[in-house]
Amino acid sequence: MKAGNRGEDRIPSSDGLRVASKIGSVRNQPEEELLQAKEELEARSEELAHSLAMVRATLEATTDAILATNSARKVTGFNQNFVRLWNLPEDVLASSDHRAITRLVAANFADPASFLARVDEIYETQPEETFDVLTLSDGRVIERLSRIQFLDGCNVGRVWSFRDVTESRRVEEALREETRLLELLNRTGTAISSKLELPALMQAITDTATELSGARFGAFFYNLTDNGGDSYQLYALSGAPREAFEEFGHPRATPIFGPTFRGEAIVRSDDVQADPRYGRMAPHYGLPPGHLPVHSYLAVPVILRDGTVIGALLFGHPERGVFNERSERLISAVASQAAVAIDNARLYEDVKRASRERELLLEAERAARSEAERINLLKDEFLATLSHELRTPLTAILGWSHVLASGRYGPADLERAIEVIGRNARVQTRLIEDLLDMSRIISGKVRLDVQRFDPATVVGVAIDSVRPSAEAKNIRIRKMFDADVGLISGDSNRIQQIVWNLLSNAVKFTPAEGSIEVVLRRGETHIEIVVRDTGQGIEAEFLPMVFDRFRQADSSSTRRYGGLGLGLAIVKQLVELHGGSVRADSAGPGKGSTFTVTLPRASMVGEQDAARGQARVGPGQASYEKMPLHGLRILVVDDESDTRELIQRVFEHCDADVHVAAGAKAALESIPVLRPHVLVSDIGMPEMDGYQLIRAVRRLPAEQGGRTPAVAVTAFARSEDRTRALLAGYQVHIAKPIEPAELVATVASLTGRMSDGKSDGRA
Repeated sequence: MKAGNRGEDRIPSSDGLRVASKIGSVRNQPEEELLQAKEELEARSEELAHSLAMVRATLEATTDAILATNSARKVTGFNQNFVRLWNLPEDVLASSDHRAITRLVAANFADPASFLARVDEIYETQPEETFDVLTLSDGRVIERLSRIQFLDGCNVGRVWSFRDVTESRRVEEALREETRLLELLNRTGTAISSKLELPALMQAITDTATELSGARFGAFFYNLTDNGGDSYQLYALSGAPREAFEEFGHPRATPIFGPTFRGEAIVRSDDVQADPRYGRMAPHYGLPPGHLPVHSYLAVPVILRDGTVIGALLFGHPERGVFNERSERLISAVASQAAVAIDNARLYEDVKRASRERELLLEAERAARSEAERINLLKDEFLATLSHELRTPLTAILGWSHVLASGRYGPADLERAIEVIGRNARVQTRLIEDLLDMSRIISGKVRLDVQRFDPATVVGVAIDSVRPSAEAKNIRIRKMFDADVGLISGDSNRIQQIVWNLLSNAVKFTPAEGSIEVVLRRGETHIEIVVRDTGQGIEAEFLPMVFDRFRQADSSSTRRYGGLGLGLAIVKQLVELHGGSVRADSAGPGKGSTFTVTLPRASMVGEQDAARGQARVGPGQASYEKMPLHGLRILVVDDESDTRELIQRVFEHCDADVHVAAGAKAALESIPVLRPHVLVSDIGMPEMDGYQLIRAVRRLPAEQGGRTPAVAVTAFARSEDRTRALLAGYQVHIAKPIEPAELVATVASLTGRMSDGKSDGRA
């Protein structure tokens, strides 16, 4: 049994081993698989850990601050840059609550609510990507980028990326500012080089420098020296109205201004009002009231190439610390450019001025040449006219003189000769007087004997003086005078000359049987004298020249009317010397002419007084023989025998007792013996002239004739000659050639109380 059992046991034992081996093999397979799986898991875990480490390393390596959140606003990841950027505590990050983190971050902004609202908006609207630029309250600038995370096409959260761009923005801004300044400097250089007009150049420099410096306002001041010493004149201003500075006058060489304007140094101050050099000079001791506020101050001298300091660029700003070294360097560069440009502009101005002066000189030369040619032509015409006008009356005078000298004439011839010789002599006298008057007017030597007088009397005398010439042509003269014209102030003789010239002109140019109308009327402040004729009239193109010297409408050698062309020029000058005006009007050739003289009236005070001016005696007045001088002893002194005999004959015709002397010495010896009632003396005499004579007479005692009334009769006919004669001691000055009636009337007026012949020998 046992043996059998042992055999049976062996058989199964072999199978069992096989079975056991198979069972063991089967049992070991899962274990191996487990081990293999474990090894694979460990390998993958290690790989995952490595991958996570790489992700973490990547997050930490990036310069951006990274935060990852899921859709529930829980933090799923971040890097240390995020922690450092926002300076967040660890416990807040450990909570993984994005809301709590966001509230801490929001504290960095000036407006936290807006920051939080934007985060909420992003979570609610779920844009795939957002980008914001955030400015923190401390001035930092952060770029924020957020993007949705997708996993297998599903939104599993959002990644937030923050980048601090403060420094890069500052660099970019600095680069942009540098570029802008360079462009501005380039434009400044271009503008400066293109401007040659100094005012425009200085304004462009001031505007550019003000912008470059960052100043609120800028100015360019020129160096100036006046009675108060060195000062500075505002030339160009930028950034402020000119009125803001002009009312304060020129700044002086104060301790704060002086160094710059003397070219010693640039002055830059963060707060000029704190500068020890500020506010040390009267009267303001600082900024004057109303001045623009200034704290930041920069002043740069402008120095030319030759070292001359011409001024300075000054800049101000109400804030402190605006200007820095860079501002100083920029403005120094502009000042250097300005100095070169100013030199060029000055050179250009000198060239322009020289060119203008050359043009003016050339124009003046052309004008002078043209004027000289015109004057030469006028001179030639005038000399021809003068020769004609002098020779014409001389022909008549000499011709009738020969007739009388021949002795072959009858009573009618004698009367005709006397009339022609007298009339032509007066014509020559008038020509000479016109020439002398014009000479006095041109040289400014006209003297007016201003008195108050009645113009009606003077105008009436002028009419009477031309009446014989008018009657010879059957020209009727009509007077139209206001009843109460009043008095005027002026030289009555010159006013009479004005009217006489106008009337003579009217008679000359009015044909026979014509008429002349003389109007005298009164205005509120003036009087008007109007001379209107029915003569040949004036052409329109000649009217503007009618008062010019030597100008006549008909200046040809065959002209119908005589004269030198001086009468109306003299009228204009004399009227203007009286403060009045004269104008000419004419409807044209053949339609007559009208001349209107306007003279200022005298004041109303004393208007009732009679006029005291003596009107000049002219042709046509009563014959001098009707003014008897019976019983008057008259001493006539003249070295010219013809003149002496003429005067003697005139006075003898008036029954005067006339004595003559051929020289001043003989007259002086005879006066104490003769005791004349009147002395009539020439001025231009040899050995002792008329001035010396009258002074010697006035030194005589009264009982020897020292007070004898004296009349100067002389060819020295200027107003200054008249003045000199009166100052020497003569009572009256009469210019040669004499009018007998004027001479007799003058002597009669001087001795009227003795004209009855009863005299005690003293005047």
